Amino acid sequence: MIDVGMLGVGGTLPMPGRPLSSALIRCGGEMILMDCGEGTQVGLRKLGWGIKDIGTILISHFHADHVGGIPGLLLTIGNSGRTKSEPLTIAGPRGIGRIVDGLRVIAPHLPYPVKYREMTGKPDDVIPVGPLRVTSAWAEHEIPCLAYRFDLPRARPFLPENAKKLGLPVEFWKRLQRGETVTFDGKNYLPEDVLGPPRPGLSVGFVTDTRPTQQLVEFVTDVNLLICEAMYGDPEDLPKALENKHMVFAESAMIGAAARAGQLWLTHFSPALPFPEQYRAEAERIYPGVVLGREMLSTSITFPD
Repeated sequence: MIDVGMLGVGGTLPMPGRPLSSALIRCGGEMILMDCGEGTQVGLRKLGWGIKDIGTILISHFHADHVGGIPGLLLTIGNSGRTKSEPLTIAGPRGIGRIVDGLRVIAPHLPYPVKYREMTGKPDDVIPVGPLRVTSAWAEHEIPCLAYRFDLPRARPFLPENAKKLGLPVEFWKRLQRGETVTFDGKNYLPEDVLGPPRPGLSVGFVTDTRPTQQLVEFVTDVNLLICEAMYGDPEDLPKALENKHMVFAESAMIGAAARAGQLWLTHFSPALPFPEQYRAEAERIYPGVVLGREMLSTSITFPD
């Protein structure tokens, strides 16, 4: 299961009732924060999933509305009881360490270590976080910007009837489930002898501050949930979207539809867009059932059986 909670959906600057865009993922006892603008820790307290156990912070890019809240959050995590045996990883584009070290001039002393991880945007560049595989891909923005994908693999089903037909004692079953070969009565037995076909896992995509690209569509194809920026609602604002490297609602919906995303949540609304609901139809005609993101929106994504 993957739990996802929205901490805010605003872009550029926080507004009353609309905190800056950020999200929290929880899976297998691990928590991952996606972006950390000014005031993000307030949303964390409202969501109520805890702060101390955030072990990874992923930064899409280095604009202030995505990193400005880091120093305060690091201090709060330290005050919550995190110790030197519990390192925290902050990952992002090249230069992440320089940026965060600069911000930490006002938060220099922490009771736990902070590690940095520069992401390359390549498919084989993976951060394992508990059971999750975290990968990234490049977005198209004014400065280097990363989209993120979170995958929870699912083991193949164990077929006890096959094991019984082979006469394998129960004590060997777990080893076969783990993918090990076992030897019994002088004969080797392979996991394939007792496992069913591969099953799809669960996945979440986080795409923000970008123009639509085919690379991003391919990156988030078949995710169960796509959280996607939608800076402008009015299609007449397309020139602004082109100039500022953002998207209008229809373009965000096209990414969700082309990627066959199971759910699509829109986020990162412009301060000049006080009522995103006015433009819902622009997205719904392309992606029916689109969800306009809001603070404290949350869901749990589970395996179908």
